[in-house]
Amino acid sequence: MNQRARPDPRLAPLPVDTQPELKEAFQNNIRNLGFIPNSVLIMQRKPKLVKAFAQLSAAVWDPEGEVPVGFRRLVAHVASRAHGCHY
Repeated sequence: MNQRARPDPRLAPLPVDTQPELKEAFQNNIRNLGFIPNSVLIMQRKPKLVKAFAQLSAAVWDPEGEVPVGFRRLVAHVASRAHGCHY
């Protein structure tokens, strides 16, 4: 299987405790994913961006949504793999 090389991020992820106001958003990532994605650790340079992304994620993964959660996870996985994401 030919896998794409993962490019290094242009910006280094910041430590989790850099923005204490984002603690709740990070806890949600850990609860939902089991980890905090590097993209979120990089985005914390702009805390409002992390908060907006957390709201978007909450809306997408709302358990009361019309599309079954399992199907949403499958679509997310396929879309990520199609773009070379290895989560």
